[in-house]
Amino acid sequence: MLKEVQEVNVGGRTRRVHVRPFAWGLKNPSHMEWTPDGRLLVSEHTAGTVRDITKGGDASEAKPLVYNLQGPAAIRPTEDGKVLVAETWGGAITDIAGGGDATKLPKLSENLKGPYTLAVLNTGKKGETLFVSESSSSFMTQITRLSLGNHEREPKAFILDIPARHGEPGLTPPESWPDKWEKYAAAGCVKNWIDDAAGRGFFYLAVGSLGQIFRINPDELPEKITYSELVAHPNALVAWGLHRLGGMRFHPSSGLLFAVQPEMGEVIAVDPAQPGNYHFQPPVVRGLRMPTCVRFSQDSEKMYVCSSADGVVWEVEGFLT
Repeated sequence: MLKEVQEVNVGGRTRRVHVRPFAWGLKNPSHMEWTPDGRLLVSEHTAGTVRDITKGGDASEAKPLVYNLQGPAAIRPTEDGKVLVAETWGGAITDIAGGGDATKLPKLSENLKGPYTLAVLNTGKKGETLFVSESSSSFMTQITRLSLGNHEREPKAFILDIPARHGEPGLTPPESWPDKWEKYAAAGCVKNWIDDAAGRGFFYLAVGSLGQIFRINPDELPEKITYSELVAHPNALVAWGLHRLGGMRFHPSSGLLFAVQPEMGEVIAVDPAQPGNYHFQPPVVRGLRMPTCVRFSQDSEKMYVCSSADGVVWEVEGFLT
């Protein structure tokens, strides 16, 4: 049961956290992201839409920003004005900056295998590089990279053979599920999530099914690496012993990484500077129904958490004071 006021331990201090609904009436919200012009967008994974929830409130009657997407998941703006969305069921990455009917919008890449989460790093002379989590099978995932520059955009496998387990069929009737739904399930957080660490030249990778978080610096790794090799790589693993993980977000001012544990209904704080076993770490927020994604307000003082099971984005205050 969700309490509006919770006493939690963060960084060794007891704090009073306030939780309230920010936006509601959503259909299976799975991912959120801020755009450079200050809009907070949310993917409605099984509805095939992306909505602008910047003002909060009841979103059920509002016209979606984009519709006719096939399993929209991660949203990621780029430096050149694109707003990329991973279409999990459609196997594509679409630029939704123009809004409207997604079938008429440009595709950055197609023929991907259940793309779910996205991160963008600026690698210097080569420009921006997009990292995508894909489902290589029902029990394995991988991270693929694509150049966003003017040269070759052919997807290249980066991290291979990441353990996973298939997700749940989503909040729709069985007859509406796509073929091979287990690879593109709504509960894609059973696979892996990536976060680009606020533009610091590396990204974090959550291996959801194993409760592990890795720090991934492409410059320190070979062009292609397996999960087994990654585990053995020095300084890559920053947290383990967690429950199944969903989305996460690095908080720049505190240096903490906040991640959701969907089946536990919790948000937990991890300090990447102190690698260790976080199995007994108390949560920052508890009592949520299948939380999937976490983001922060533009001043970093508020936290927003998607709750896919009840169609609500929650606003959390006091988690840093």
